[in-house]
This record gives sequence, structure tokens and C-alpha cells, in this order.
Amino acid sequence: MAADMKEKAAKMQENLKKGFQDIQTVAQEGNVKLFVKQFVAVLVVFLLLRYANGKFDDKVRNFNGQVDAIRVQQTSEQEYQANKTKLLSLEPKFPNIESKNEWLLSQILGIFKTANITPQIEGQQTEDTSNSTFVAASLRVNTEMGFTPFAEFLAGIENLDEYIKVTEFSIAKQQEASKLGVNKVSMRFNTIFPKEKIAKGLFKDYDKIIQEQQTQKSSKRKGGKK
Repeated sequence: MAADMKEKAAKMQENLKKGFQDIQTVAQEGNVKLFVKQFVAVLVVFLLLRYANGKFDDKVRNFNGQVDAIRVQQTSEQEYQANKTKLLSLEPKFPNIESKNEWLLSQILGIFKTANITPQIEGQQTEDTSNSTFVAASLRVNTEMGFTPFAEFLAGIENLDEYIKVTEFSIAKQQEASKLGVNKVSMRFNTIFPKEKIAKGLFKDYDKIIQEQQTQKSSKRKGGKK
């Protein structure tokens, strides 16, 4: 479109130049009055053309500027939505700081119950509060199981929605003949309690989104059981 406008403008300017040459020839012959009206008309057209070209260039620049602004806005909006989605998907996986005294133990007992394994809790929950944004908690648990069940057990923990990690473990073979293939297993479970969760204060639709996420999880679990 811009190329067509420039081509038309170039043709009009060429015609104007020829018109001025004709006016100059007639003026030299003393017949200026014959071309007074035409001269004024051509001059007006010439000025309008320059004005129109300038306005057109301004419009083109303005349009390009608006397009760039829209692109920047779309990029910013896309980045905002991506960060919002990421935050809303990650933050609920971490437990609330208010429940740090019982949350990890409760989760561990639930994990072992699901796997039909008896746990032995060793010592008390330890906490590291040196970080300014979160509290790291850990609890050591002992049990007995074979190699294959242990591998499946670890895989199940890694696939949990909640943030629970086995950060270290040790395996020792049982020496008794009655426990052939059974191992003594010691594991350290860890989690992180953010000192402040910010998503709820940032997004007005937080409760609605979290409810939708919980509904989707529930539907997946029901579908998996079938």
C-alpha cells in the first residue's frame, strides 16, 4: 500500500514539473494571464501534495508505532500470564508455614500407608531457618523393603504433587536367612515451607483458579482408578 502511494506521488510530482515548465515558457512570451488560474491551481495542488505526503508519512510512522506498542503489550501480557500460570502451579505444592510442625510427618505417614509399608520415625523434625524466604524441614525414617519395591517407592514420591523429596538414603542387606532379599533402608525426607505465599495477594481470581486445579486433579485421580 505504501509503495502504491509513493508511486502515485512520484507521477504527480513529475506532472507538476512539466506544468511549471509550460508556465515558464508562456510567461517568457508575455502571456502570463493565460496561466494565472492554472498556476495558482497547480501551486495549491503542489502544496497539498506535500502536506498530504507529510501527513501520510506521519500516519505510517504512527501506525508502525502503534503496531510496535501492541506487540510489546502482547509480549508483556504473554510473559505476565506465563509467570502467573507458573506461580499458581508451583506455589500450592509447597505447604503453609503455619502447619510446619505436623505437615511433613503427616505426609510421610500417608505415603507409607499407601505403599503398605511400616515406617519407623527416627528422632525429631529438624529445621533450617537461615534462608530469608523459606524454612527447610527434614525428618529421617527407617524401614525394610526389597530393591524393586524401594525403587518404585522412590518413583512414587518423586511424582507427588506436593513438594516432598528424599534427599539421602542408605540400604543395607539383611543377614538373617529369614529375611533374604529384604534390606534395611534409611531415608531423609525434606520439604520447604515458604515464609510468605504471594499468589493469593497478587491475583484476584486466585481462589477460583485453585479450585479449578483441585477439581482437575480429582478428576484425573478418579480416571486413573478406573
